[in-house]
Amino acid sequence: MPLARISVPAHLAPAKIRALADAVHEGLVETCGVPPKDRFQLVSTYAREMMFIDPTFPDVARTPDASIIEILFLEGRTVDQKRNLFRRIADRAVSAGFSGDDVMIALTENALVDWSHGRGLAFGDRHAAMTISPPSTR
Repeated sequence: MPLARISVPAHLAPAKIRALADAVHEGLVETCGVPPKDRFQLVSTYAREMMFIDPTFPDVARTPDASIIEILFLEGRTVDQKRNLFRRIADRAVSAGFSGDDVMIALTENALVDWSHGRGLAFGDRHAAMTISPPSTR
């Protein structure tokens, strides 16, 4: 149940932005075992003067299309899964017309108790409550 925040320059065409969002989701499904319907993404566009992204750190050559992807998901992925995720997203983004140097990805992991999908219940609590029988009515 990842949450992806995708920050892109405002000048990008909507189809190119959608292709990047699809690349992120498909990468998560293919490399990290995320269910295909488990898609939660927030896309934000920024004017060029509001994106402060070093054009060359570390040893890359970013263009004005440089974008940042932040993925928050449950802990437990291996280092290889994360590396494969980075590669898969970048490869798909390149296929959509991005430069590989324009795709920056940051991952953050947390635990079940750090998520609530609604009703004010922690994710783990919600699943525990679903397995408990309802009280009998008298």
